[in-house]
Amino acid sequence: MKAENINAEGGNRVVRFDAATLVQGIGIESIDLSRFEKAGYIAPGKYQLEIYVNGRWRGTQEITYRAADSDLSAQPCYNINFLLRAGVDVQKSARFSAENGREPLSDDGVCEDLALFVPGAVVKTDIGEQQLYLTIPTYYLDSGLSDNAIDPSSWDKGVTAGRLNYNANLGTTQTSAGRSSRGYAGLTSGLNVGAWRLRQYGTLTWSSAGGASYQRGQLYATTEVAPWRSQFQIGEISTDGTYFDAVSFRGFRLSSDERMLPARQRTYAPVVRGTATSNATVSVRQRGYLIYEVTVPAGPFALDDLPAASYGGDLTVTVTEADGSERHFVVPFATGVELLRPGTSRYSVSVGRAMSALNQSSGQSIFEGMLRVGLSDRFTGFGGLALSEHYRSAMGGLAMNTAIGAISGDLTLASANLPGGGSTSGASYRATYSKNLPNSGTNFSLLAYRYSTPGYIGFSDALALRSTNQTSSYTNLGSMRHRLDVNISQNLGSASGVIFANGSAQQYWKHGDSMMSYSLGYSNQWRNTFYSISVQRTQSAYPGSATYAPGRYKNTLMTFNISIPLGRATSGNAPVLNTFISNDSDSGSTISTGVGGSLGESRDLSYAISAARSGREGARSASGSLNYLTSVAHLGASVSQGRGYRQGTLQASGSVLAHRGGITFAPMMGETVGLLYAPDAEDAAISSGSSRIDSRGYGLVTSLSPYRLNTVELNPGEMSDDIELLASSRSIAPTAGAVVLLSYPTRKARLVLVDGRLQNGGTLPFGAEVFDADSGEALGGVGQGSRIVMRTPSEQGMARVAWGPKPEQQCLISYALPQQEPGKQDGYVMLTLTCMPMPAAPRVPAPVASR
Repeated sequence: MKAENINAEGGNRVVRFDAATLVQGIGIESIDLSRFEKAGYIAPGKYQLEIYVNGRWRGTQEITYRAADSDLSAQPCYNINFLLRAGVDVQKSARFSAENGREPLSDDGVCEDLALFVPGAVVKTDIGEQQLYLTIPTYYLDSGLSDNAIDPSSWDKGVTAGRLNYNANLGTTQTSAGRSSRGYAGLTSGLNVGAWRLRQYGTLTWSSAGGASYQRGQLYATTEVAPWRSQFQIGEISTDGTYFDAVSFRGFRLSSDERMLPARQRTYAPVVRGTATSNATVSVRQRGYLIYEVTVPAGPFALDDLPAASYGGDLTVTVTEADGSERHFVVPFATGVELLRPGTSRYSVSVGRAMSALNQSSGQSIFEGMLRVGLSDRFTGFGGLALSEHYRSAMGGLAMNTAIGAISGDLTLASANLPGGGSTSGASYRATYSKNLPNSGTNFSLLAYRYSTPGYIGFSDALALRSTNQTSSYTNLGSMRHRLDVNISQNLGSASGVIFANGSAQQYWKHGDSMMSYSLGYSNQWRNTFYSISVQRTQSAYPGSATYAPGRYKNTLMTFNISIPLGRATSGNAPVLNTFISNDSDSGSTISTGVGGSLGESRDLSYAISAARSGREGARSASGSLNYLTSVAHLGASVSQGRGYRQGTLQASGSVLAHRGGITFAPMMGETVGLLYAPDAEDAAISSGSSRIDSRGYGLVTSLSPYRLNTVELNPGEMSDDIELLASSRSIAPTAGAVVLLSYPTRKARLVLVDGRLQNGGTLPFGAEVFDADSGEALGGVGQGSRIVMRTPSEQGMARVAWGPKPEQQCLISYALPQQEPGKQDGYVMLTLTCMPMPAAPRVPAPVASR
């Protein structure tokens, strides 16, 4: 390289190369390297580019490039809409333009340096990646758009598609009483049309004794209201249960959606933790609905992906062991204190008719409205109304951010007309506390206490009384007097482990009886060994019910678990020895030992085997399970055998997406998904999840973050060698529930290596370009040793090799590729060919002078 200049006008770096430093072929003149002298050269035209501002994605837009000078790259053109989309404060830009005697940007736009309108702005274009990078001084950015927020104009509503999530298991049990079988399928179906999402939930159960039954869950449609940063729902839905009882109803709901705002915490659902003494079925119900069911192996389990409806409502958990015994406990589900920034607000309005647990209308009209306002940087006020034809309730409260934590208090007044005449009224007082103490390692994620007077009745209870039309239900049960919810964890230090406590306790006015469910635990790690101990206690879960007499049902479960890796700590596939000891007050003690691990490079196949001795009589049992995560589903099988029983279970979960291009299968989909289309790129791996591109060119990203930038990349490692991925990365900001289409252009062209020679036996010059002789499309280039590396979509044709503009600086290669075997192609084709001189141009005879 002999010289380097920076062009002041266009900002393009002009580099001069010394072609004499390159080894030339015999008898070859200097190679024309002028095409390498314009760094980042861009030809005039229109380009669909992704826009990045200060490193943050701002959407995709078509940008026009116009030639400013024949020797320089084309200049991008801007208008005021471009500035708005990029997040530029157009008023400050207009003032700057006026101060410097320029007209501000308008709808027409200009093709000049952006720094003339936004001082300090720098523009860089990467045509290869189809991206435009802008660097804008912070002063000239709109303060209303934070760094991690995406402008609503860039939200993608997705394509029309039908979707289905399924989670199914089928089990059979053989006991001395005979054989019984049971099946379960949780189904979540939906249809996306434009900005609307239709959703329906249901569970299909089957047993050899009772046959099949289907319990339909909620059916509703939803769409976003972007200007209000809200969601609109209509159909069978639920109130959120934040301040009043959560109730199901048919109607509509309009509420704030914090996901549309920058840096907001998403909705909360608790983790259900417990211990199974065998291959057990865990069923989770909320307000009478079966919302989740799964088979777990013996040992501790944690369910952190519950599709819990709304934001509140206790979870009733049933653990059914392999021998048919059941254990019940309750996981409290209530939201903690939420403070707002000054001047911001959240709201919700729900109107409709109440529904029973079986989705039947009770005929009672309801209204619930809530408003939360940030009064200052320390105080947030909130209040609301809950009304029906026979019930009235109003509440108000204040949340405070203090030095000792976030504290909230509220008062709810309610009155109800009881069936058969009469009425009741009362008040309920609630206080909540939330605090994370970083120095001490203590986290009070939820500490809440409620006290209600004798005549107070909640929204859900009042509706239930009217639905059953039985005053005796209220009279016998009585109203709740106290309720305490606790969720505390304490980190004792890096070498001392973590201790946690969570639970819920209630006491009722009528009988003075109580319901209590709590768990205490401690966990730690010594080198690579993990161990934990816990105790879980439930008492009088349903006081005064037909199932349990008041104060009669009590159960205590104590467990100790230890896990020891059997192999090198760095080995991801090393098996782990798990041992746990438990003592159940009903069934006695259990000791179980097993080994589990995973197989394969990607650890898609996992296994577990165990043996146990349980019960007061020391009954022995054994169990085993296999789970396989494929690109289209998650499959599992488990077996167990003990004294007097044998059990086997098959499991499958996954998703089906129907779209314009056909049907695509994948593991379980989340709320918002991406549909990838890369023609002919079969088996290309998707960066997010375990899905791959199928034979029709489609694949699924099973979970995307709505209203946020998501970048999805394709890995071409397993693709056929004759497929070239022209773009491997795409960015998108989907709306909630959308199925967004991400297109990755590909080119099908066979990879060919040609040992080329000139007609006189000389070598081809290094750096010469190779083009298709007919279309002029670039195919490749000449590397070292006169070897041509090129990709061609044609089975046969003519390639033109050029190392300069003159005919004598070019030659032609005629090639014919061998027949291609069907299926995936690996490797390349090797040929030895001669590059023939360009044919001489026909001579045009000189015109004959007329006489």
